[in-house]
Amino acid sequence: MASEDEQYHPKDAVKAAINGTMITGAAGGLVSAIQNTLTKRNVSAWGVFTRTGGTIAVFGRPYSIGEAFMSCSDDPAAAVGGTYEFTRFASANLREKDDSLNTAIGGFLAGSVLGLRC
Repeated sequence: MASEDEQYHPKDAVKAAINGTMITGAAGGLVSAIQNTLTKRNVSAWGVFTRTGGTIAVFGRPYSIGEAFMSCSDDPAAAVGGTYEFTRFASANLREKDDSLNTAIGGFLAGSVLGLRC
């Protein structure tokens, strides 16, 4: 159990947001490449960015049941990961506590990115 005398050390929220954005962007790029190879139409290699590129921004946001793998391409790149990491560290820095509430706040705001409309 942590004692009351323990000091909080601030963390770099911007660096964490960039790192989270890069990781989730790379994972989204992999998923987008898989979606591009599974299309029934003959699309070029650039289809990873032009046809299924919205997956790189936010994982799995389908328009309709018939277009289950089409995602909105107007979203900012890897918004979920960057939002989660930034919010988690920024709330920890503001509250000067490193507990599970910071993770909950980060998860709430990252989940709300999925509800944004394009």
